[in-house]
Amino acid sequence: MEPLLLSLTGITILFFLFLIMRNLSKKICAICLAVSLSWIILLTFYFWGYFLDKTIIAILMGMSVLGLFYMFYEELSVFKLPFILTLIFIIYSVLESFSINSLYLLIILWIFFFIVYIFRKNPSLKYGINKLIECCKKW
Repeated sequence: MEPLLLSLTGITILFFLFLIMRNLSKKICAICLAVSLSWIILLTFYFWGYFLDKTIIAILMGMSVLGLFYMFYEELSVFKLPFILTLIFIIYSVLESFSINSLYLLIILWIFFFIVYIFRKNPSLKYGINKLIECCKKW
């Protein structure tokens, strides 16, 4: 079976399985769980040498990153950019290679945004900080 068809079929089956289970628990998002479990299974098969299409795995992992971003959107405050970049870094490190320079950039970003967060109540910085917080405002 071709990799895309296999992936789409697996997600569909898992979706309906989790949808049925959702009747038992309203806390389960059937799509999120199906996509996440699919890339975890495919990644395992990739490392075992049974599934070789990293593109599909990367797409599904990216969907999970976006899902996590929106799940924690309200709690992230000014930390939206470093959070999503950290998740992208983790995925890239799993699928390709670890980049120490990218890690340094992330550390600098986290420190910068932490400093911004500390001074968020400062009247002279408040306008800019509000722009950071509202960068991805849900219209």
